[in-house]
Amino acid sequence: MASGKTHEWVTLAFLPPVWMICRWGFQWSLWISALVTAGTFIGGFWLSPDLDTRSRPFYRWGLLRFIWWPYHWAVKHRSGLSHGILFASWLRLLYLAAAVALLYTAALLALAHWGGLSAISPRQDILRFAHAHLRDILWLGTGIWFGSLLHIALDALSSAIKIKGKRR
Repeated sequence: MASGKTHEWVTLAFLPPVWMICRWGFQWSLWISALVTAGTFIGGFWLSPDLDTRSRPFYRWGLLRFIWWPYHWAVKHRSGLSHGILFASWLRLLYLAAAVALLYTAALLALAHWGGLSAISPRQDILRFAHAHLRDILWLGTGIWFGSLLHIALDALSSAIKIKGKRR
C-alpha cells in the first residue's frame, strides 16, 4: 500500500486539476468549484478511508480524535465500509455529522443546565441548518467522495504494482 505521505502528495497534486475541471470543464460556479475542491482536500486529509486505523488522518484530528474511536473499533480496515467506492465516504460524512450533532446537543444541554435556563431541543436548529445548506453539503460531500476515491485508487494501483513485481 502507498504510504500516508504518498496519499497526501497525490491529494495535493490533484487539487489544481479538480478545480480546473469543475470551473472550466463543467463550468460550475466559483462557489461549487471551491466546495468540491475543498471537499477533495478534506477527503484526503481528514475524512480518509484510513480513519479506521491509527493513521495520519486519524491523528490529524488532535484532541477531537475521540470522535473516531467508535468508527475505528467498528469498521474493519479495507472493508466496504472504509474503502468502498460508492458509499464509504458518505458513511464517514454522515458519521461525522451525527457526532457533531451529538456534541452540539450535549453542549446546549450542559449550558442550559449550568446557566439555569430551560433546556431547549437542538433538533430544530440541526434540521434547519441541514435544510438551509443541503446543496453545499452535497457538493462538499462530492469532493470528499472524490478525495476518498483517489485514496482507494492509489491503494489498488500500489497493490497491483507490488503483486506484478512479485510475479517476476
